[in-house]
Amino acid sequence: MFANLAYCQDVLYTTAGSKLKGKVTEINTKDIKYKDFNNLEGPTYVIAKADVVLIQYSNGTTDVINDNPNTLAPKPTPTVAPIEKPTEKPASKPFDKNDPYAKGKKGEKKDYNLYYLNSNMISINALALANGDVTVMYDRDLFQGKMSLSFLGGYSFNRRMGGLNLFIADAKDGAKKKYDAGFGINYMPRNTKRVQYFVGVLAKYMAYDYLNVVDNTNNQKSYQKESGYQLGILVTNGWVFRVTPNFNFKIFGSVGGQINSTPLEVTNSTGTRNYGNYPKIYLGYCFGYRF
Repeated sequence: MFANLAYCQDVLYTTAGSKLKGKVTEINTKDIKYKDFNNLEGPTYVIAKADVVLIQYSNGTTDVINDNPNTLAPKPTPTVAPIEKPTEKPASKPFDKNDPYAKGKKGEKKDYNLYYLNSNMISINALALANGDVTVMYDRDLFQGKMSLSFLGGYSFNRRMGGLNLFIADAKDGAKKKYDAGFGINYMPRNTKRVQYFVGVLAKYMAYDYLNVVDNTNNQKSYQKESGYQLGILVTNGWVFRVTPNFNFKIFGSVGGQINSTPLEVTNSTGTRNYGNYPKIYLGYCFGYRF
């Protein structure tokens, strides 16, 4: 019965950091009218829309009223018409550390609530653009911002290998990157700040073309175009900067090793060198839209 009662109420989150439980009866251009949940037959309360961050309705939907409020500050008590005292005083709710709108143990208000409302982010890697790659990344937050899944996909318009893959260009004639794809899992130690550190694991696949020597008679080389690949597992460290609720950027660096690839051995006058044992590096500086 108590569970059903909890789902029948609307909750108004105010810019002052408080929650008002009741039943919304009207929303106009300037005000929101609602009934106290503990006295639905009682008076109608009125609160300005500028003082409301969002409304969470009893059916589970959420309506963002003010997605960029001013800095949190004490707000005046909503006006009542007519003024009547509630028949019962609602029971105080214990502090919930997972509630971004709750006050802390010492009464401090948390100012990061709006910045964690949106769990999805699409971004473009600006460092990849400088290398002739168009790389798009998608991030999905999980477990109240404690973890995230990352997906990346990119296509290269550069006619040569980039700086981080020059060892492939040394091992393969005419090497040119085609595309890369990746999947990562990240962990955020703290989800209460607008600058958020994360650490994770990234699996990255890269495909490229190169020219294979099929004939070297009389030092006249004949080439055949072939395809190669590289698969690596990397450890990622980075930061997410939640500039606004909708605009974020992140920086990260990933370092790891190759677990499988096209053979990258080079034999010359100095001996044989195997580039397959070289570390794999991936860097990112991403600007994204959060929704």
